Amino acid sequence: MRLLVTGATGFIGKHLTEALLLNGNEVVCVTRKKISDGEFSKPVENIICDLREIEAIDDQMQGIDVVIHAAAQLGHYGIPYEYYYKVNYLATLKLAELAIKHRVKQFIFCSAPFVTGLEGRNVSEDAPYHPTNPYSETKMLAEQAVIQRCKNMMPYTILRPCFVYGAGDVRRTALYRSIKKKRFVLTTNGKAYLHPTYVSDIVDGFLLSVLNENAYNEIFNLGAEQDCTAKEYLECIAKYTGSSLIHMNIGYTMSVCLANVIDGISKVMFKKAGFVNKGRIDFLAKDHSCDISKARRVLGYAPQINLDTGIRLSVEWAKEKGYL
Repeated sequence: MRLLVTGATGFIGKHLTEALLLNGNEVVCVTRKKISDGEFSKPVENIICDLREIEAIDDQMQGIDVVIHAAAQLGHYGIPYEYYYKVNYLATLKLAELAIKHRVKQFIFCSAPFVTGLEGRNVSEDAPYHPTNPYSETKMLAEQAVIQRCKNMMPYTILRPCFVYGAGDVRRTALYRSIKKKRFVLTTNGKAYLHPTYVSDIVDGFLLSVLNENAYNEIFNLGAEQDCTAKEYLECIAKYTGSSLIHMNIGYTMSVCLANVIDGISKVMFKKAGFVNKGRIDFLAKDHSCDISKARRVLGYAPQINLDTGIRLSVEWAKEKGYL
């Protein structure tokens, strides 16, 4: 099978591409920069392309069986809405149109559970859209574009991975360091439910979807076997970094006020979001876990890595790479 994967050197994309190669597939990787020698265990075809110019890969789409669109612009301070719109929405629409043109057998789109908002436990796929920031809004638009454009033209599958972490995830290493050095303080009650999911379980969900007719024209949440509280998540990190969690519950309102002050100072002085900001307080203070029963039932999805094992593997990787 010949698959085209966008975002192949991103966190999820890299793990997914390696798994596809190990399963004997040919993989065409669309990336912004040239893939380094030895990046993957087997050779890949590399197309260097900015997502805003995705039409440029038209000729290379010939002979592709499945497209997995995993590239996106994540949420970061200072990025204009127009950029999110072009990268997350327009590029998805144009790539879907190319896939239809070249009679691709399936279009798999990596979305995000945040399209339905940040609040709620065991939220299902049919929950109403409720985006809260440019990232989730443009992901919502992309989902809608895939559904509308591919309808009756090409099978599509939309996957929403929940709070993905694991070996290779550089983004989480700052949190690991701050907990290890006792610079992190949990200032809310820690009872909000999160759904941290180890990356290999997410990859399994993608693999189960490829050319699976049961997955056609469907949306699936992908997550761990069990959600956990924010405090349980942070205490597990503390355990494997050889530290202990500092918990000082000053309440949500006071936490947000303090975060806004720190965030404001950081934006003025350093032109970047503060390490503590309202978004991060909300992430740890509001329930946001997913119902994965549909993926279980339809795909046979069965996540294997629990929180303790996943955090241990993640911290071990961070130590090995010198992040801790």
